[in-house]
Amino acid sequence: MPEYLLKALFVVTGLLLAWQLYGLLGAAKWWLPRGLAHGAMGLAVLLTANAVGQLVGLGVGLNGFTVPVSAALGVPGVGLLWAVKYLL
Repeated sequence: MPEYLLKALFVVTGLLLAWQLYGLLGAAKWWLPRGLAHGAMGLAVLLTANAVGQLVGLGVGLNGFTVPVSAALGVPGVGLLWAVKYLL
């Protein structure tokens, strides 16, 4: 199996797991589980975006700034990181 297909399989599996996690914790009324879920999804999307971005030559990188931003802001934070890097 080619390496890019294996990476794509991992990416799709991670997105499906993140979606299920969001569905399970989305109905919770407590702020902590929802905050942890959003942070985990932000990190998962950051890792996924970097894995897919390497295939086409785009990527944000993992460092002491991008990981906390994506964990704190979730999925929109990853979009913000991409916008700052490629649009500004």
